Amino acid sequence: MKIRVVSSRDEIAQLNPNERMVHTVAPPTALVLLELINRCPKLKAVEVHPSRFQRLSTPSICILKVQGVKIFPGFIQGHRTDRSEYYTVDDGLILQKAVELQAEGFDSEEIVAGG
Repeated sequence: MKIRVVSSRDEIAQLNPNERMVHTVAPPTALVLLELINRCPKLKAVEVHPSRFQRLSTPSICILKVQGVKIFPGFIQGHRTDRSEYYTVDDGLILQKAVELQAEGFDSEEIVAGG
């Protein structure tokens, strides 16, 4: 799976409108998230650094929730956007995590929704 890494608010204007998942390094203010949603109408998920996730405002979360976009904490360590705009996650790791969550008692819908 490819995750588009957005390093700054200025990059939002250049995003492909078909992006479905992004990791934002820029602080996820309500305005930044609104710009992301407007630029990428097919957006399904936004990943933000855990320290910034803890400081998300209620309006920011509401904007995404109304649009059906999931937001979750995560970090991409060592990725250089000057080499590639995308970070690739190994599909095998995703499946492995799904199996672990299932073993913990989560059902398929909960796993897909973010466990």
